[in-house]
Amino acid sequence: MRTQAVQLILLKKKVCLVPALPLYLSWTLLLAWQLLHIVWQRFLVVWNVHICSVSTLALHQTPHDGLVIFSGFFDCAAFVHDDMLEGVVRLTRMMLHYKYPKYLEDGFDALTSRPPVIYSSVASPLGVVQHICRQLGLPMYCVRPVPCNTLFGSQQKIDVAALERLIEEDEASNRIPLIVLADAGTTIAGHVDNVLRLQELCKQHDVWLHLRGHSIAALAMVSIQNVPTRIADSFTLPLGIWLGIPALPVVTLYRLFDSSSTRQARPMSTVGVPRESTLPLVAGLTADHFARRLSCLSLWAALQSLGRDGIQTKIREAFESSELIWKKISKYTCLRLLSQQPGGETGTFTVAELVSKPVSTAVLLEVVACTVVFQFVPEGSDDGGGRVPSYYDKLNSWLGQILQRDSPQVPLEICELESNGVVLRYCPLEMGGDKIPSTEDIEVFIVCLEQQLEILSATVQHKETFQRLVIASPRLRLVDMPGWAGLGGVRYVPEGWEQLMTDQAKEELNRLNMQLVEQLRNTDAAFSLGEGTDGLVCVRFGMVTADTDVEELLGLVVTVGQEVEESSRFLETMTEIVKKGIEAATLDLQKENEERLWQDGILRHVPVFGSLVNWWSPPSKESGIKGRSLNLTAGVVESTENIYRYHMQLQQGASNPPGTRSPPQPQVQTPVAPSAGGKHSRSSSHSSEQSQSQTVPTATMTTTSPEAVLQSVTS
Repeated sequence: MRTQAVQLILLKKKVCLVPALPLYLSWTLLLAWQLLHIVWQRFLVVWNVHICSVSTLALHQTPHDGLVIFSGFFDCAAFVHDDMLEGVVRLTRMMLHYKYPKYLEDGFDALTSRPPVIYSSVASPLGVVQHICRQLGLPMYCVRPVPCNTLFGSQQKIDVAALERLIEEDEASNRIPLIVLADAGTTIAGHVDNVLRLQELCKQHDVWLHLRGHSIAALAMVSIQNVPTRIADSFTLPLGIWLGIPALPVVTLYRLFDSSSTRQARPMSTVGVPRESTLPLVAGLTADHFARRLSCLSLWAALQSLGRDGIQTKIREAFESSELIWKKISKYTCLRLLSQQPGGETGTFTVAELVSKPVSTAVLLEVVACTVVFQFVPEGSDDGGGRVPSYYDKLNSWLGQILQRDSPQVPLEICELESNGVVLRYCPLEMGGDKIPSTEDIEVFIVCLEQQLEILSATVQHKETFQRLVIASPRLRLVDMPGWAGLGGVRYVPEGWEQLMTDQAKEELNRLNMQLVEQLRNTDAAFSLGEGTDGLVCVRFGMVTADTDVEELLGLVVTVGQEVEESSRFLETMTEIVKKGIEAATLDLQKENEERLWQDGILRHVPVFGSLVNWWSPPSKESGIKGRSLNLTAGVVESTENIYRYHMQLQQGASNPPGTRSPPQPQVQTPVAPSAGGKHSRSSSHSSEQSQSQTVPTATMTTTSPEAVLQSVTS
């Protein structure tokens, strides 16, 4: 018992000694982990403090840098956001709090008695004001579309007189004007509204003026150290688009309220801050959250990296490119320029002069061109400067596609203006970081443009002749093709065909025109297969040059169409002959079989007994049923005894060599001919005369039994 107890004690000691080493290591690792965790927490605290200080620095320096570069204002604040429209949404919310002091407590009830009004040009995208109303919960009747100029000035600019009338009407109707959305470079044409008059009007009626557009980027080109005149209450600066850095956020600059110049005096307490100073915070324009402060780091880093000179260089090159392209294409009389002219209406300023000379902000925005928009309009067309016909839209769309393919170094965009139609747009500020086209690239683009303009002018010139010749042709029909920019489409229709427009006839007409296009493409690749609005195929004529003979092209279509028509008629005639030949051969074989039955006697056809009769009196070898052959040249069904006897096929009317004996004529000859007149329903007398002159190759179809004939008919 004592020995067993000693062994048990030793065993327990071993069991306790074994986990002693892993337990020591685990405690050591745990202490090391705790130490690393403490160090990591300290590092995160220091890093967060550093990031907060950097983000705070960026938050305070970014508005300052942006204001110095783009506007020169020092009494403004900046709101950095990712969505393009988020800034104007919060500005509108700030104006709601400004115009309605109890809006924060009462909400929409504060707006019911005196609804707010948002003013926007009819030339601006409707989606902007729709987004504002959706985000703020405002009905769409709060939006007042402002008409554009109709008599004087650009038709893309706001009519300031009409805006003034609308504001006065709304104030008289107990509505509160809230904000005016103006453009310094409209979405497509790039026109700038009369910002000076708009500013005076908005200041008179205490309305917020917000400015947007690519022409605002010209503010960064001014290198003279002067402070431009304030022309708006807020701006939208899409720096990522202008600088070619897509990841950059959008900046909205807005002026700070001046409590000493409020619209109406309000009782103020001697303690505290004015209510207007808290409006940006209430509207969410102040970056009160760490994540919002951190979002401006990329913008701050980009501005620090590029510097003032780098930003000015990028923007100056873009405006110089627009100016150069405008001057190059303005010499073409067939191009209508729809964007704002560089240098103003008189063209007295250049981009180089704007950089080196002091120019007021209002004048600067009116003399720069952020985009070039042009449209092809044939010379001599009298459209009054309005919307062009739909055919010209097709021509401009074709021109844009060709220039995009042949001259990609100058990127063009195909757009549509409601007042003018399809236009071509070049905007270097939206190139997304691509290299601005050089002078050589622009020269290549102008050469390509000139070549295509010659083709377009020639096509428009020949189109009238083309339509006149097609209408005068008895076999061609003009086809309406809404989406085709070439000369047009024609359909070859044989004479007398229009009275037989059944479904089967339409299929045959489509087949005829498809064969016609295949034959024409072997001659000229300019022909193509098209389809009209009626669903029938046609021959499409593409673009032509000045030396193209339209009458010759149409004559080629008629000639080839007649050849295809005659070829189709010949095949159909041969099909009819073969079909009638099979029917005649079947009747002859049935008749011969019946005659053989009566000649041989019925006993020979009785089972078992017929075999005995045939053994007793064998039938003659010449009395069997003779097959039939169809001579396509003569149109005759003949018996085949000569074929099996002489092992040869003879053409009717052929002369035999001298000294040879001609075989006898076939015992059975049945003439076969097509239907009366031998004409197809869509052929004419002229075509039938031509078909008689066709050379028909010798052909023979042989049948030996009625079963074979029936099988041929079935197949």
